[in-house]
Amino acid sequence: MEKVEKVGTLEAISFIVIVMINQIILNSPKSIVVSTGSASWLNVIFISFLAVVFCLFIARLFRRFKNEDIIDISEFLGGKILKVIIGILYLILFLGVNALILRYFSECIKLIYYPTSPRIFILLFFIVGSILAVSRGISSVIRTNLIIMPFLLVSILVIFFSVSKWFVWERAFPIFGYGFNPTFLTGLTNVFAFGGFANLYFLMPLLKNKENFKKISIISVIVSSIYLFISVICLLLTFSNSATSQEIIAIYPLTRIIEYGRFFQRVDAIFIFLWILSAFCYLSTSLVLVTHIFKKLTYISNEKIMSLPFSSMILGLALSINSFTNARFIQENIYKFFYLVLAFIITPLILILANWKKRKKEKEFSV
Repeated sequence: MEKVEKVGTLEAISFIVIVMINQIILNSPKSIVVSTGSASWLNVIFISFLAVVFCLFIARLFRRFKNEDIIDISEFLGGKILKVIIGILYLILFLGVNALILRYFSECIKLIYYPTSPRIFILLFFIVGSILAVSRGISSVIRTNLIIMPFLLVSILVIFFSVSKWFVWERAFPIFGYGFNPTFLTGLTNVFAFGGFANLYFLMPLLKNKENFKKISIISVIVSSIYLFISVICLLLTFSNSATSQEIIAIYPLTRIIEYGRFFQRVDAIFIFLWILSAFCYLSTSLVLVTHIFKKLTYISNEKIMSLPFSSMILGLALSINSFTNARFIQENIYKFFYLVLAFIITPLILILANWKKRKKEKEFSV
């Protein structure tokens, strides 16, 4: 990776949180509510606790690799072969996620505002914006995230306080919903809502102060947990599960029922505008990581030129998803488990083995 300006603590937090906020906007609360029912709030507390513990574990594993990301660590552990394998897996992950994000947002905007417009124009709107953002470099993308993130966080708080008068508290009972297994065993898979973990593995070399890695990780997860909990509570207590499961973006109907007096209605347009900005940030962040990984695998001199072909790939993948139903199926049955295996099993295992190898080398050197 070419030399870039390092980022501070707040910028790094935004780098992680913006991904998780987009997961919240794009139906991770709906998935949790549908799968765990009235116990969804309890499930969120459970997976949030596990996410914090996992963050502490990952931060400890990175202590021996303060200038390296997961690609560098993979090369240290298994040479170029493992480096290429892990790099390709993360390329697939980020490209697939971008395609799904693009498909979800374009479908939402088309249905709400432009039902007769060709989908390709909406997709190109996002793609061109992401390419322009990536051309400014990863530091600029992260700083843009920092500007947009407070507005997104405030928007979700506004939704919560605005719809709280319609809460039906009886929907939170029975406390264990569909039972112990869906809440605490199969419900473990809901940790995929913390999509920012994938970004966490590439953060260390970008930090001004490497010692803040642990603090950044914990704060990011706690903030994301709070907003995930708020979103789940809003869905659970406002709508029935059947109504929630039918929406493309589950929290969008919440914005439709918000009113502030007779002359200030239909405020959903404001939220859609903020979510569009959020989608730009998400797509730009993932695209810049894709070009960064590709540069590490191929040693090209300037990764920015690769934003165009990779954007074309994302556009092609988004167009290949011919319906929202297929997009939902891919997210729930393919991407979700691919992400869980890569981010929560394979990558931590590489970090554990790399730490063991480095400790062994240090002992040999000391002798």
